[in-house]
Amino acid sequence: MSVPKERKVYVLDTNILFGFSLWVPIALNKNFWTKLEEALQNGYWVLLDVVVGEIKYDEELKKWCAEQGKKGLVNSITDENKNRGVEINNIYKMIDETTQKSTVDTYLVAYAEANKLTVFSRENHRVGGVGLYKIPDVCDALRIQKISNPKIFLEAIGFRN
Repeated sequence: MSVPKERKVYVLDTNILFGFSLWVPIALNKNFWTKLEEALQNGYWVLLDVVVGEIKYDEELKKWCAEQGKKGLVNSITDENKNRGVEINNIYKMIDETTQKSTVDTYLVAYAEANKLTVFSRENHRVGGVGLYKIPDVCDALRIQKISNPKIFLEAIGFRN
């Protein structure tokens, strides 16, 4: 797979992996998952340790991610990313203080910002500007590129049948 010099690199939200696993189950479509892994190996997208850590109940996906980790294809969030995530949450409240839900989202955004990556998430904007900020809200505020359409991602990583 040839990599264009000026291409976007994507960081995937957990909901993308869950979606792929639901609609294209690993056991039923090894070809898809092999191509996704090849794109990961070739640097088209980034798999974060905190995203992998959110996968608890999908055993096949958990196993696939563990295999990527063994191959050295899982990137770790740094302390700098975590500190920036705290700053982001202080400005754009993303984390539910009771459940600590969405902590990973702040790290994902911080990582994307630091590395000039495009965020791929299926999250929607918060409704009516009320409630906790969502990934697309914060990406817009910080001018981080984002997508939500799987077709755009799959075409960008060179996925072909």
